[in-house]
Amino acid sequence: MPDADSYDWRTAPCPECADPVALLVPGDSDRADILLCTRCPMHDRLPYRDPADIRAHLPFGVVLAMRGGALRIGIPAAPRGLTAYTRTVVALATEHGLLPVWRPSTRRHHVTLAAPGPEGAWGWMEVGTRSGKILRATIYPHGRSAPGERATGPRDVRRLVARLSGPGSSRSD
Repeated sequence: MPDADSYDWRTAPCPECADPVALLVPGDSDRADILLCTRCPMHDRLPYRDPADIRAHLPFGVVLAMRGGALRIGIPAAPRGLTAYTRTVVALATEHGLLPVWRPSTRRHHVTLAAPGPEGAWGWMEVGTRSGKILRATIYPHGRSAPGERATGPRDVRRLVARLSGPGSSRSD
């Protein structure tokens, strides 16, 4: 497992309620592997969660760990040398509910983008290692049920990401 410094740690999402302020904390039961969602009772749902179910909803490359009394997800940190425009596009994708997972390389960095759930948007972007610019991207806005949309160049990729709606990530018209 890579160093803890090579991850950006965020609050793990509850796969049931998907409430952005929900925390998954150790349960009060006799089983240490059961977590409680702090917001599910407010949504009239049972609060108990199994970390294995949470892990099943996360993209490849994401790590789970208890930090600060709550379950956190560790996302591989973005490589150095990215342009401000590239960082802005990745931040925009994050605002639209896509979780970016970086796979650095010597020639091209790949970032996988995935929203939680089977019908969430997903895709990938290629970023030049030396230039730090976005080269191309493909995004499937409706999960696996629709064809992907491709874009080449930083501006076209930004337009493609901007067309996605908020969390839940179906396309806005």
